Amino acid sequence: MLTCSRFRSAGESKRALALADESLLDIKATQWFKGAKAFAEKAVAAGSARASFFVGSVAFYCEGSDGFFETSHEDTHKDTHKDIHKDPLRCSSETEIERRRDARRARGASLLARAATAGVKEAHHTLAVMHFNGSGGRRRDKDPEAGAALCARGNILFDCVSAKRELGHCLQDGFGVEQDSVLGAKLLKEAADMDARAGNGLDAAVVAASRAAAVVEERLRKRNDINTLNAAVAAAAEVAEAAKTAAQAHLTATCENRFLLDWYGDGVDDASAPLATLPLGTTSCSHPLCGRVETRRHEFRRCSCCGRVRYCSRSCQGADWRLQHKFACLPLLELYGWAESDAESGDSEDAETTPESALVFAQPCE
Repeated sequence: MLTCSRFRSAGESKRALALADESLLDIKATQWFKGAKAFAEKAVAAGSARASFFVGSVAFYCEGSDGFFETSHEDTHKDTHKDIHKDPLRCSSETEIERRRDARRARGASLLARAATAGVKEAHHTLAVMHFNGSGGRRRDKDPEAGAALCARGNILFDCVSAKRELGHCLQDGFGVEQDSVLGAKLLKEAADMDARAGNGLDAAVVAASRAAAVVEERLRKRNDINTLNAAVAAAAEVAEAAKTAAQAHLTATCENRFLLDWYGDGVDDASAPLATLPLGTTSCSHPLCGRVETRRHEFRRCSCCGRVRYCSRSCQGADWRLQHKFACLPLLELYGWAESDAESGDSEDAETTPESALVFAQPCE
């Protein structure tokens, strides 16, 4: 805090706020209603492109970030919001809730578009994900072509790593663009090299995750009590959690992702209670460092093998598969000694059931 009035005035001047970058906007969710929101809004008004991206992400994805909470959540969040926002505005009308939610998301999308126009690299990928999923709208509002075009713009004009990686997946899958597996693989290789040079090596995280998972797997294989589906699921979850913990030491989330994770209580710091809960029937992206949430039910694509995880984008799915999900996907449970029983399969007592007949081998999620 600036105690000198002149320094404080200089620090809050329009020229200074217009230069607000990621280091100044590394805001904790618990501080949002304690002055951080006002500071970020001032930076947006001063013309900071990074602040537009940060506030736009918060406005679009964070329920209650505008200070309005549903009446049905009042009792649940009474203690949570007591110290954060002394007098939160509560909306009792369902129509009013939807109107404010739509207005908040519309402003968030507008700020994200402004940030992309001003040259914020990550804004292109965020907008592309919104177009891929039809976020904030209905299923019919999905626009893969517009999403792929945004990724191409972010890659060509700004050399954005996330946009380059997403475009590579789009080219490999033929999603929103004409399929070109060779060019897609080239872009994915370039994105991986850029990550390694920046110190955000996904490959190093994958190696650490695999080693941690191997240690836990070796211990689990020596047990003889993993003979039911529930036990196998628990064992797989234990391996995946060990892999996730080891991988996080090599990965760094952006300040926007950290804020989203903390807002819904999925962050690394579990000491603080979540500021909001997800709307009924929605979920967050299963990538441990993403934080994006669904704006409607079944918005994100789920794993085609196990159906237990969902991802906002192909890049999140690909990274999470390598980091942790390949250790917990249902078809791989046979590795932990589980085979479907006759009773579970519905076959007769004389029938022979093997893991191969009961399950298919896991493939990357669709």
